[in-house]
Amino acid sequence: MSPADLPPSPRSAPAEPEAAVTAVVVTYHPHASVLQQQLACLVAQVGQVVVVDNTPTEHAAGGPWPQWPQVLWLPLRRNAGLAAAQNLGLQEARRLGAEFVLLLDQDSLPAPGMTAALLQVHAQASAQGLRVGAVGPLVVGLADDSNGFVRFGLGRYQAVLPRADEPWLRCDMLIASGSLIPMTVLDDVGGMAEPLFIDKVDFEWCLRALAKGWLLLGTGRTRLQHQLGERQRRVWFLGWRSLPVHRPFRYYYMVRNSLLVRRLPHASPAWLRADRRQLLSLLLYFGLLLPGRWAALRMMARGCWHGLRGIGGPLPP
Repeated sequence: MSPADLPPSPRSAPAEPEAAVTAVVVTYHPHASVLQQQLACLVAQVGQVVVVDNTPTEHAAGGPWPQWPQVLWLPLRRNAGLAAAQNLGLQEARRLGAEFVLLLDQDSLPAPGMTAALLQVHAQASAQGLRVGAVGPLVVGLADDSNGFVRFGLGRYQAVLPRADEPWLRCDMLIASGSLIPMTVLDDVGGMAEPLFIDKVDFEWCLRALAKGWLLLGTGRTRLQHQLGERQRRVWFLGWRSLPVHRPFRYYYMVRNSLLVRRLPHASPAWLRADRRQLLSLLLYFGLLLPGRWAALRMMARGCWHGLRGIGGPLPP
């Protein structure tokens, strides 16, 4: 059952706007010190934090945060996937009476005051009559660099950096981590697509929200430190570029889920063109140019086969 299937909960007006926000953090074998740092940031910014732990029972840490009563830990005792864990967190946020949900990965670090800044952008844009589906911060890497926000144009994903004088800009995709979503939008759009398991979950939700007439806004007024990929590697192909590198199994999900999302009615033509180019780039860079290409190619081929057959869920053994 997704959060949209549940009846609305009564919501009282909190003294501070941030108290109406519940953060949902999904973890999988988290580093305790990194998670502690993230939770310390969050408890100062939101009313409640729900940690949904996908770590299997034999490896689960049990939660290193007993000193924070506003942090609720939900151990799943298995890896249910990112989308399913997010849906369980959204369901718990609804039970707690949240008006907004802040989604976060386990290794994302919000800037001080990030939640308040996102709420302010939502309020200002809504006051202008905009149907705001989600607001996201500027995502920066460990070196404080950023690719900005994503738009679908000219057959590719275009990176757009916000200007200093604009409070927000419209974009076509927000990564899930750092996204502030009103509960009323989730009532309309629904929760995350669990058959995708991991990868492209945020893409699919954004496409669904856009198809229903909601806007996605990015703001440069606040930041979220978040590193894409498990490591970065520089590669030369018509110029030097830095690429996020993943373990081979992730390429299975990237390819398979792209093909699964392409079958959906809300997959817009602009996204289809941009995604086609990304799939070709994935094959070129990770399947042909980088070390470990044979393992990546095998996973891509398997993902392609399963995507064409409409197979979702976790990677079969």
